[in-house]
Amino acid sequence: MNPRKPKQEIICLCNNVSRDTIEAAIRNGADTLNKIFDCTSAGVGPCGGSCRRKLAPLLEHYLATGQFPETIKEDKRGKKR
Repeated sequence: MNPRKPKQEIICLCNNVSRDTIEAAIRNGADTLNKIFDCTSAGVGPCGGSCRRKLAPLLEHYLATGQFPETIKEDKRGKKR
């Protein structure tokens, strides 16, 4: 029996950019946030880039380990409570 693929995770809601798209950009050399923004349009939407709080930890984890985390721990530093 084949397990069902989980529903596609959208990281950037403004520009409808999926996690798969972002991960592919990183695997293909987008090793900075600016390169991710340029390759995918994630992080540059009308909201001002609220998804950057997920993009940075995703990229940092990949650069440190060579793998993507199962779940993204959103960076909440500086976020008002």
